[in-house]
Amino acid sequence: MLWATINFLLFVALLVHYLRAPLRDHFRLRSERLVEALAAGARAREHAEALRATIARDLADLPALRERLRADLRATAERQREQLVTGGRQTAERILADARLLAEQEFATARKAVRVELIGEAVRQSSALLRQTLTPADQERLLHGFIASARAA
Repeated sequence: MLWATINFLLFVALLVHYLRAPLRDHFRLRSERLVEALAAGARAREHAEALRATIARDLADLPALRERLRADLRATAERQREQLVTGGRQTAERILADARLLAEQEFATARKAVRVELIGEAVRQSSALLRQTLTPADQERLLHGFIASARAA
């Protein structure tokens, strides 16, 4: 039994001698990985807390943001309404000016047509009146007067 104990102690001594450095490295690396994992977890927790704080702040600002957006939309709608009203007024003024111009042109055309018609009617009536009232002697006198004035010209 002494030999078994010596063999066992010798076996343990050899194991310790040859496996001490690899076991130490293994446990050191494992400790480093655990420390890194804990640090990464802490960083992730800090990031999550910051994100949660940002979301909470954004949620708290949500009513104010909604009011700002509503005010912006109202202002935009008001500007567009003013632009449409201004454009409508300009269009109406342009249509009114075009209508006035067209009415003036139609009035001038109608006045000219009435004048031409009145002149034509006056010529017809005066021709008829002259035919009725002129005697052959009057016609002879007018003809000689016309010829005399044509020679003088």
